Amino acid sequence: MSTSKPQRINVEFVSAYPSRPLRGEDAYAAIIGDVLARMAAALGHEVTREYYVNDTGPQADALARGVYARCLAPAEFEPDEITALAATVRKGLPEHLFAASEADWLTPVRRAAVNAAMASIRVGLAALDVHFDTFTHESSLETRGKLAKLLSDFAQKDALMDSLGTLVSGAPEKPTGRLMLDTASRGDLRPRPLTDANGSYTYYAGDLAYHSDKLARGYDLLIDVFRKDHSSYAPGLVAGVDLMSAGKARLSVCLIDPVRPATGEEPSPRVPYDNGLPSLDALLDFYGAPLLRRLFLAHEPGTPLELVCDPAIRATLERAAETTRAAFELPVQAREPSTSATEALTAAFVARSPHMLMAAADDLASACLKANTASPQTKETLSRMQTALGL
Repeated sequence: MSTSKPQRINVEFVSAYPSRPLRGEDAYAAIIGDVLARMAAALGHEVTREYYVNDTGPQADALARGVYARCLAPAEFEPDEITALAATVRKGLPEHLFAASEADWLTPVRRAAVNAAMASIRVGLAALDVHFDTFTHESSLETRGKLAKLLSDFAQKDALMDSLGTLVSGAPEKPTGRLMLDTASRGDLRPRPLTDANGSYTYYAGDLAYHSDKLARGYDLLIDVFRKDHSSYAPGLVAGVDLMSAGKARLSVCLIDPVRPATGEEPSPRVPYDNGLPSLDALLDFYGAPLLRRLFLAHEPGTPLELVCDPAIRATLERAAETTRAAFELPVQAREPSTSATEALTAAFVARSPHMLMAAADDLASACLKANTASPQTKETLSRMQTALGL
C-alpha cells in the first residue's frame, strides 16, 4: 500500500468480552492492533480504531444472571472475575431489583455489568497507551433486519445453500432449518453455516452482519486482529466480506500467537483471575508500559508468547531501548540511510507484522551505534519508526 492513494481503514482489535478487566493476552492484541493502526496512519491512510462490545444475546444474558446471583449471595461463590464485577455492580443497582422478576432485572443488570466491565477495560487500555476512536456496541446494531437482508442478498448472488449444499434461489423470511453460505468457491475450506438446524442465526451470521455495518461506513480495508486459535474461522469471514462488498473492499486478518505461562514454571497457587499468567497490573508494575510494549513487539512470531515477570528479560529489553536512545545522541554525518521509513513501514504493514518494524528499528539503531554516526535522515527514519511503534 502506498501513500499515493490513501485508503479508509478500520482496525478492530482487543474486543475482549465485557465481563472482566483486561488480561495479559488482551494486552498483546492491544499493542499489535495499535501498531497496525499507527503504521497505516504513518503511511497516510485514514484509520479508525474500533472495539466491538458484545453486550447482547445469550452470552450477555448469562453474564447478567451470574452477576445477579452473586449480588444476592456473594458469600456462596468463589472469588473470580464475575464475583468482583458483581461487587461493583451491586453498589449502583436500586434495591427493588433484588425482589423483582427476571423480566424486570435482566436488562438493567446486563447493562450495568457491561458498563462496569468496560470502565475497567478502558483503564487497562489507557495504561497501555492504547486508544480507540469508536466503541461499537452489538446492541446498537439492528442485526435482525440486517441478517434477513443478508440472506436475501446471498441468495441473489447464488451463494445461499441448504444443508445438502443445494443453492437456494430465495431466502425465507424466517429460517426454520440450516442454511449455508458458499464460501468454499471463494477460497474457504468449507461452506459456513448461517443458521442452525432450528433456524436460529449462528455467531458467524452475526459477525457478517457486524462487518456489513463496517462496509456501510465506507471503508476500503478492514483489519481484524485475531488469536491464532481463530485461524480456521478467518477464511470464512474473509470470503463473506468479499461476497458482501462484491470485491470493492476487503478484510485482512492479522493472526497473533497464543500467550502462555513460561515453560517449566510451577503453576501459581490459585488466586482470582490468574489463569497461570501474570495479571496485566503485575506486568505493568514490573516492566512499565514502554518495556511491556517492546516485549510484545520483540516476540518472534510463530511460537507462543511466554508471559513472565523475569529480571533477565527486563534487562534485555532495557538494553535494546538504551541502544535506540543512544543512536539519537550519535554525532551526525551526512549520508543517506540504507532504508527509508516509508519502505520499512510499508513492508511491515503489508505483512501485517508490527514485529517486522520492531526488528527493523532495532537493527537500524544497532547499525548506527556500530558506525558511531547517524545522518539526519537516518535519525528521522528511526524517529518515524519509533512513533509508529508507539515507543
